[in-house]
Amino acid sequence: MTDGPIDYPEPARGGIPWGRIAVVTIIVSLLVMWLWIYLYAPRDNPDRFSSSAYAEAAEPICAAAQARIDALPPGRFADTPQDRAVGVREGTEITEQLVADLKDLQTLVTDPDDLRILDAWFDDWEEGYLVDRWAHVERLERATLDTDDRDLAFIIQERIEGGFYTRRIDGLANVNDMPSCVVPGDI
Repeated sequence: MTDGPIDYPEPARGGIPWGRIAVVTIIVSLLVMWLWIYLYAPRDNPDRFSSSAYAEAAEPICAAAQARIDALPPGRFADTPQDRAVGVREGTEITEQLVADLKDLQTLVTDPDDLRILDAWFDDWEEGYLVDRWAHVERLERATLDTDDRDLAFIIQERIEGGFYTRRIDGLANVNDMPSCVVPGDI
């Protein structure tokens, strides 16, 4: 034992505390980023139309088509795939007419960005959804008693870049307050 105070070595001083500087920089950067997001970041959805004229005209047309499709007999009551094909064919014809009617409303749209958005939306309907519906009708009509149930399922083919077209169709309809203009739920 020693009788006097214990001498501890002095901590090193004079060096730059790079670790502290890095941590403080990261924290300040995150705070600035979140402040910008909450206070200044744009909040508009890029798919929202600049005018509601198209959506207001489209919604009743879509609602009427959806009501006609909903009135078709459900597939679970069909005895054969061919019986089911009759309802799916009729629903597809209604959907095809719906898309044509919606395209006729494009004269209500004057904004070039809105027209571009609508063109992409119609591509999803025509080059994706309707093509797959017609393929489904053909599979049901050609089915035999030996056809596996998995071969009779509605198959969404990804033909268009950027994700599943049904999500894009529904997303544009929902963001523009056209809830009836989503993909029909009959298949």
